[in-house]
Amino acid sequence: MPDSEQQTLAVFNDPRSIVAGRYVVDSIHTRVLFNLMHFGISNYWGEFYGPIGWLEIDPRSPEKAKLEVSVPTSQVTTNSRHLDEELRSAEWLDAPRFPYVTLSANGIRLVGEGKAKLTGQFTLHGVTKPVEFLVDFVAGGKSPFSGAPTIGFQASARISRREFGVAAKFPIVGDAVNIIVSAAFDFA
Repeated sequence: MPDSEQQTLAVFNDPRSIVAGRYVVDSIHTRVLFNLMHFGISNYWGEFYGPIGWLEIDPRSPEKAKLEVSVPTSQVTTNSRHLDEELRSAEWLDAPRFPYVTLSANGIRLVGEGKAKLTGQFTLHGVTKPVEFLVDFVAGGKSPFSGAPTIGFQASARISRREFGVAAKFPIVGDAVNIIVSAAFDFA
């Protein structure tokens, strides 16, 4: 590739370098994955496409951060079309009645270099409960396309699906659901 066609992104790994302000979810570059035990022998994976939302953050005051994110339950996918439809049905997520899984949070608590805990109100299947996410700051920089700030995080949490009213096929399908998010945010 000729030098004139190469584009680079200058990144930083220190979360104190984040430009304070409001960011929106980069839906194309954000992944919301989950897994749970299947027949007690393997983790079965799925994904929710199309996350939307925003983050307000100031690295000097992380305790004042705010986050609102939603993923459409109608966009759940696995490696089986049949299972995708089953997961969207009333037996599982009931996507027509409960069209989104949401997370609303105020404040993050720093727990190490580039690491934080975020406890938010997590809503699934019409049930809202506090859920704690472990968050790692991945990097930030300026978009080579827009020049605007962009930041990325990796987050994970574990929930009991039965606590949220999703008990289908338990115990042959496990109760503990691991949520793994690779989130990209663009300055609004």
